[in-house]
Amino acid sequence: MKRLIFQFLSLLPLLVCAQLPATAIHIESKVDSVPFIDFVKKIERDHVIKFYFDPAWLDSVRVRQSAKSATIGQILDDSFQGLSLNYFVDGPNIIITRNYKIVSSLPLNFFYFSQAAKTAIPEEINETYAFLKNPVEPVVDSKSKVITIGKPTQSTKSKNCIVSGVVKGAEDGIPIIGATVYSATTGKAAATDASGYFILSLPKGNQELQFKYMGREDLSVPIFIYSDGAMTVKMKEKAVFINEVVIRSEKENILKNLNIGVQQLNIDEVKQLPTILGEADIVKTALLLPGVQTVGEGASGFNVRGGSADQNLMLFDEMPIFNTSHLFGFFSVFNPETVKDFKLYKSGIPANFGGRVSSVFDVTAQTGNLKKCVLSGGISPVTGKLTLEGPLIKDKLSFIIGGRSTYSDWILKKIDGEKFHHTKAGFYDLSGKVTYEIDRNNSLSITAYQSDDNFKLNSDTAYHYQNQCARLYFKHFFNPKTYSQISAIYSNYQYNITSDEVPEISFRLKYNIEYKSVKANVFYIPNTKHSFNSGAEAIRYDMTPGNFTPLSSLSDIKELCLPKERGVETGLFLNDEYTVNSKLTVSAGVRYALFFVLGPYKKYNYNPAVPRSVDSRMDSTLYSSNQIVKTYGGPEVRLSARYSLGANNSLKLSYSRMHQFIHMLTNSSAISPTDVWKISDAQIKPLIGDQLAVGYYHNLLGGELETSIEAYYKKTRNSLDYKSGAELLLNPNLEVDLLSGVGRAYGVELLLQKKRGRLNGWVSYTYSRTELKVDGKFSEEKINKGNYYPADYDKPHNLNLAVNYRYSRRLNLSNTFCYSTGRPITYPVAKYTFRERQLIYYTNRNEYRIPNYLRWDISATIYESLNSKKLAHGSFSIGVYNLLGANNVYSVFFKSTSRGVKGYQMSVFAQPIPNITYNFKF
Repeated sequence: MKRLIFQFLSLLPLLVCAQLPATAIHIESKVDSVPFIDFVKKIERDHVIKFYFDPAWLDSVRVRQSAKSATIGQILDDSFQGLSLNYFVDGPNIIITRNYKIVSSLPLNFFYFSQAAKTAIPEEINETYAFLKNPVEPVVDSKSKVITIGKPTQSTKSKNCIVSGVVKGAEDGIPIIGATVYSATTGKAAATDASGYFILSLPKGNQELQFKYMGREDLSVPIFIYSDGAMTVKMKEKAVFINEVVIRSEKENILKNLNIGVQQLNIDEVKQLPTILGEADIVKTALLLPGVQTVGEGASGFNVRGGSADQNLMLFDEMPIFNTSHLFGFFSVFNPETVKDFKLYKSGIPANFGGRVSSVFDVTAQTGNLKKCVLSGGISPVTGKLTLEGPLIKDKLSFIIGGRSTYSDWILKKIDGEKFHHTKAGFYDLSGKVTYEIDRNNSLSITAYQSDDNFKLNSDTAYHYQNQCARLYFKHFFNPKTYSQISAIYSNYQYNITSDEVPEISFRLKYNIEYKSVKANVFYIPNTKHSFNSGAEAIRYDMTPGNFTPLSSLSDIKELCLPKERGVETGLFLNDEYTVNSKLTVSAGVRYALFFVLGPYKKYNYNPAVPRSVDSRMDSTLYSSNQIVKTYGGPEVRLSARYSLGANNSLKLSYSRMHQFIHMLTNSSAISPTDVWKISDAQIKPLIGDQLAVGYYHNLLGGELETSIEAYYKKTRNSLDYKSGAELLLNPNLEVDLLSGVGRAYGVELLLQKKRGRLNGWVSYTYSRTELKVDGKFSEEKINKGNYYPADYDKPHNLNLAVNYRYSRRLNLSNTFCYSTGRPITYPVAKYTFRERQLIYYTNRNEYRIPNYLRWDISATIYESLNSKKLAHGSFSIGVYNLLGANNVYSVFFKSTSRGVKGYQMSVFAQPIPNITYNFKF
């Protein structure tokens, strides 16, 4: 249709008058150095001539005129000299193109090309053909017919070509993450990455590509492949809400890809599940996945396959988050409105990730709408949120900014009890992202994030902590086979604790960790069997372990400032994925990690004949600023394999080694604001973890049901634990209270999931054990006599159920059910007198357990009018958290009295918690 309109318009001037070609007209006046666009306006005003071009190509071009009296053709030749601009004359029409020339006729065999063709395209055809659109990058949408990929003149003898592209939303231009791209002709499939990018290796000739994504209309497009090429795919939203809750490993390719122990959810799926206090939370949703646990109700952080909470690398657009909790752990720091999706690696972690031994929680930030401005938000009993997104330059430059805050103090004042009336708690977070699509081969984005928490618990002591992060990201495509990514990242976590009610004991405690890194990746796909990913990363850590200072001149507090800690972590990595045959695919990677401990640092030498203590120090060595104190590191092997056992079965295997050079020190099982991170130094070695995992995957009922069973075994070295009664906060002699040991974790994870239909969801069961062993040289350096004992977060049995039922287009019902074994605990069992002091005798460490955990949640989402032309769309989410009112025990603590030791159980949510949330979008 566009071509017909173009031809019709080009004929109109010819009907008016017949004249010489437009370029033969003489221009008598001097036009040298005139802006080219002004020159065009003058010519079109004075003559029956029409120019066709993209103004962006000529906005900085000025006319160059070598002769006083020149034709339009001579002026164009002079002006375009040295530029990648060309022109084509069609009577009174002048068509300007960039990079490509337009030819007036095509060879007879131009449209004839196939694998079976015996004659090659003649060598004399050396022009690159350009029409209204660049044929190298066609735009594909629901109206597309046959799409041409590549150019006939670049055809090679290779049977296969690389077809790449970007999948975007048709309405907003935002890249779609995790869309499935499937070749119906060959059976090959791929999933789009965080930039919406995909690559497929396909034979030349006719093919059919299918694009699928939840909430988008399926797209099936016939293509004809000449050579390597790219495309832009636009997928429309479905006319109705499709509220299926889908858990998946790289979408629909669970049988064919190499991923083992990898799960992914997008934020639309997360929002369908029941929530606590009406706020969707990706971290709480992750707890419903197999192999992921938490130590208790409302606890911050989580445990993955036997790892402690600090062994998870939490990334938000590659920016590490060191404290992921809001409001005592009831909320995570990730605003659901600015999150696109998340991917959790439990095993088979790619070589480009490093620094943690248990998992990588990779959160992708939402990209702003490229088409129009959109305002959305929501309000619940304790939080409010607002998000604005839109284009700064349509289809080129977009932004998104979102904020969330709480007003929970009014609830605390409604609770019976005077102590709650003196308690305050609040938080806010802000995040923003600007994305610039420079051209097809280059894109730039900036992401920024800040979170802030303040609370005071029935006292004058105030707690304040915050995360601040930023990332600059650049992506460049060298060609359809090769592209690179470069990131510069900054992250900072700090907390302050102050007390000022009593001037004589007023104080301030400050802690800070600063993270700076540069990371570069290069992806290369040379042929159908190989794909390479290589790169490098450098990280700088600067830590202030603690500054304890008086808050006023009247304070009797003695100032204590622990020495700063510095370290540099580097990593070089290379990964190769190779398809051996139709059944076997393997991936081999290696990451070489190094960590340099930097001064200033004071290293103490201890007497090896006695237990380590302050009194056993013999001498010390001083290191100056930035002097290398100690170097750790070594190779990290990453191996994965997938073997197809048939159309509906596959077997996968993975092995990975990881180093962790920073440690979180805490006496509690969950993350708290006063926890501190410490880098490995001359006395504390890095944690090393090795994990072996195997999985079997089977599809039932034509893929309607997916089942999997995964087993793993993990071994760790240099695991940290603490002496009984150890003080971790503001301890200048921390190394004497730390103990080093080994750990082991093993388990089996079963998953049954239904992806499609009105009734969908999943059920998972995990059996896992996590044990530690600290067997030092002296009895004071042993725990439980040097035998294995359960870790604080060891919970053998875990059962989760998530079910979603789409009752109608406007009503969606969801519920979740959770059951798990109680975590270990150490009990006092007797009191005794020693040297006229009364002491308490405890059992072996973690010998008992708190009661088991059980919770059932329900929710309903009611949508307002689904009319797509309506200005605003809204929905109500109504639910009940802990419907059964289960009195789940969070912790057990003891108090010593004259009559003995009394035990107490603490529960966080012992009653059903109703909630209602209203969300809107303009």
